Amino acid sequence: MMKKLQVLLEKYMLPVAMKIQNNDYVSSVADGFAQILPIIMMGAIFTLLSSMQIGPYQTFVTATGLKTIFGYASAVTTDMLAIYTVIAVAYQLTTKKGYRQDAPIVMAVALVMFLILMPLGVTGIAEVSLEEVVIPAALSTGFLGAKGLFMALIVGLVVPGIYLFFPKKGIVLKLPDSVPPTIAKSFSALVPSFAVLFIFSAIRHIFGLTSFGDANTFVYQIVAQPLNALGSSPLAFLVFILFCQILWFFGIHGFLVILPFVQTIYMPMSLENLAAYGAGTALPNAITYQHFGTYVLIGGSGGLLGVAILMAFTSKSARYRTLGRLGLPSTLFGINEPIIFGTPMVLNPVMIIPFIFGPMLCFLIPYACQMIGILPTLRGVSMPLGTPVLLYGWLEGGLPVVIMQIILVLFQIVFFYPFIRILDKQAVMEENGR
Repeated sequence: MMKKLQVLLEKYMLPVAMKIQNNDYVSSVADGFAQILPIIMMGAIFTLLSSMQIGPYQTFVTATGLKTIFGYASAVTTDMLAIYTVIAVAYQLTTKKGYRQDAPIVMAVALVMFLILMPLGVTGIAEVSLEEVVIPAALSTGFLGAKGLFMALIVGLVVPGIYLFFPKKGIVLKLPDSVPPTIAKSFSALVPSFAVLFIFSAIRHIFGLTSFGDANTFVYQIVAQPLNALGSSPLAFLVFILFCQILWFFGIHGFLVILPFVQTIYMPMSLENLAAYGAGTALPNAITYQHFGTYVLIGGSGGLLGVAILMAFTSKSARYRTLGRLGLPSTLFGINEPIIFGTPMVLNPVMIIPFIFGPMLCFLIPYACQMIGILPTLRGVSMPLGTPVLLYGWLEGGLPVVIMQIILVLFQIVFFYPFIRILDKQAVMEENGR
């Protein structure tokens, strides 16, 4: 049965996974988010510094003016993340297509196209007269943050394809060699930039004739909201975990394959939670991108911190005792490769059950506790790879989340124990020459 399943997955699933991982458009999304991670982190950390609900702390930052100072950062980082996303994704895709020298211009053109599609006009209430005031030429910031993230991804992926069509076909203005390279490069960008500008201006006009009013509203209602509804389902989250672990079992970095998709779906939800936390309102999304780092990936993909502890302190074989002690420090920081390939977890029939279902349970246990009110909703703070496990939990939800992480590590130890014992007994017999 195991052999038939392996053949079936290798025949149908693995080729698809490899194509996804090697696709320029998919990888550009993941690399684009990685490129702007410092911006996301700055906004998240300053939001935390401004909004940590500790009485004496809030009194201090309010009295000293630090709360106001901390608040400036989120207004130009997470609240405007769509701007940085469209630039980063356009840069990554242009570079992957082999046109690194054109990347700065394409980035600028993509940003212009993103702003062209942005609806103009802001409505508000005057402070004195309390009358409704309309400012026709004002740019609303509503689609510069989480609501505009899907449009930013679309523009960042579409603009390079249109722009690069022209230099590929040689349809550019060519100046004599005596013209300085910088000037020549600017003129060569005119034809593709004009074409892109005309296309996006026409798109804006067309959407202006519809009931949606603008392209951003269309994308948000037709694409973003359904994807958010999908992401709110724990079943969808479990499917991502399952797919990730199956790929890892066959030696493919599963999280890298699913990363662009989970970022696209769950990053806007994380930003919404972070904004709500900063505003002191209820967090709207029960599931965020941070559920991976906080609960599922304790010890890296597979949830292997408990495995490293088991090996380091309970193994009787020199092989697994040494592997556990070598791998334990890295798993504390979410790096799983020493344990995955040293055990190995890859194509190991003994480990397939805990390796696939352990991370799924590490999501379901805290999710259930969250639903019944034992655990808080995660704040949506984006942290880089390598953030220590308990620090990640503290930033996401304070002491209750840290306690849950400790419980999940204990769960990993119990869940993996009988399977590690089998491997350890086999290793002891091999070391004794039996």
